Amino acid sequence: MPRGLSNEDYSYVKLYILLPLILSAFERDKHIAEQVFRTPRPYVTLLDTAIKRVEDDHKEVRRKFRLLGLKVYGEKRTGEGIEARYLCRGYNYEFSMLWSLISAESSILMEKYLGLDIFKYIDPAIPGDGEQYELPNDVKQ
Repeated sequence: MPRGLSNEDYSYVKLYILLPLILSAFERDKHIAEQVFRTPRPYVTLLDTAIKRVEDDHKEVRRKFRLLGLKVYGEKRTGEGIEARYLCRGYNYEFSMLWSLISAESSILMEKYLGLDIFKYIDPAIPGDGEQYELPNDVKQ
């Protein structure tokens, strides 16, 4: 995490990058379920619920962006991962994530949005472990 940037700021930037990817994956999976499954309704309903949760969190992230003075002004996908440039209260920062990390973080978040238990990924011996899977300063679901 860059110097001078709070954990909260960094978490919101990461979610700002990840949530649209998760939303796209859920939309793709919903389309596949509608086309391929014999009884798609239960799966589509589950995916619709997850999509609504992601949309609500993304809306909250954008609201927090305005409150915290954050703005992503450049996002680029490379062979290695995603790079983004952003402003935080007037200062420029760069953010990057490798595809392997994006995949791992997205999978855990997708399980969360599907209503699955993600506590198996959290080590209670590590203070604050698992906080990256919740919106900072928000009530846990």
